[in-house]
Amino acid sequence: MTESGQTPARILLLNHNLRNLQLLAEYLGKEGFQTLSAQDLAQFDRALADQSTPIAAALVDIGGFDAEVWQRCELLRAAKIPFLVISPKQSAAIQQASLTHGAKGVMVKPLVIKELAALIQGVLD
Repeated sequence: MTESGQTPARILLLNHNLRNLQLLAEYLGKEGFQTLSAQDLAQFDRALADQSTPIAAALVDIGGFDAEVWQRCELLRAAKIPFLVISPKQSAAIQQASLTHGAKGVMVKPLVIKELAALIQGVLD
């Protein structure tokens, strides 16, 4: 529970790099969010299927994944879970694909960590 008595928003994180997952989860935890981490698409599928605690939003790092990652973005869109895509590079094609598959925005690595919580909050509002 937060100081206001509300349960913190739960953010689903998808990133193939375990250390990046840990850093994101640690930072978002300090910002008052709960996180659920997935390092591969199977873990992501299990997390999405688990309805015990609703997912408020997702951060999908597409680096290291094949085209199947876009199917997961479609699942998020179908479930009405807002999400942001994290891209390893600036690319018009990635920007277009992300938005086509339902992303609310695209962040390019390296992330400006101080902006991350505000971006997530914006997606949740």
